[in-house]
Amino acid sequence: MIVEKIDLRKLQLMQLEALMEVDRVCRKQGITYYLIGGSLIGAVRHQGFVPWDDDIDIAMMRADFDRFVQEGKGELDGRYFLQTPRTDSFFYQSMARVCIMGTYVKESYSEHLKFNKSAYVDIFPLDQVPEDPEQQRKQAKEIRRIDQLIFLKSGYVYNKGFIYSKWIGKKIVQKVLLPLSFSFLMDKREKTMRRYEESQSSLVCSTASRYSYEKQIHPASRFGVPVWMEFEGKQLPVPADWDGYLKQLYGNYMELPPVDKRKPEHHVYFL
Repeated sequence: MIVEKIDLRKLQLMQLEALMEVDRVCRKQGITYYLIGGSLIGAVRHQGFVPWDDDIDIAMMRADFDRFVQEGKGELDGRYFLQTPRTDSFFYQSMARVCIMGTYVKESYSEHLKFNKSAYVDIFPLDQVPEDPEQQRKQAKEIRRIDQLIFLKSGYVYNKGFIYSKWIGKKIVQKVLLPLSFSFLMDKREKTMRRYEESQSSLVCSTASRYSYEKQIHPASRFGVPVWMEFEGKQLPVPADWDGYLKQLYGNYMELPPVDKRKPEHHVYFL
């Protein structure tokens, strides 16, 4: 049962506490991680959260990601739940989340889905991808095709359409896709993401990101040995070439978005 909405600043501090628990586990296990995305912009531009941001994004090279998923299940404080497609069979993203128990993120399009919907820290794996552009196109196309099947099978409903036409159509598609299990689709996606992990490629990609495959391809050296940057009074690791990373994703990342875009994406509550 929802009790009360969580104030944005309180939510940010709860997420920071969760991140410091991730940091503790990583230090103990010798795992490297990096602030990325909006959290990295926050570190560079605001020395903390972007004032209207309501989540934290970090990334790890695939080997470190696998180790964190393996060790985190036993290491994390009991206030947190390590969410992956294997610890939560209804979770349909190829990444991990450290969820803050006792909270609830309200999203109308996924209310019917049964995965844990706690507030979280997002953890993205960085996978090796091919240097050959044609192989990149093939891998990106395959990932998009699998994602479309996952999306359709999940029945996400952003717009129900005229007289519920879109909602009804998705229900029909869900029936057609019944023979394909979510575990099959998630396993296939992960295998596709990891296809080049034994290669000698110098490129990596956050293939579970909402940003496009093409935009997320970076030289592995861009992450490299992390440098340390202030974030909410803490010194946290960021990519070695954080400027190159941010310019590739956002262009002029120091420019503030329009005022009407400066708002949180989610409504989060205590349970």
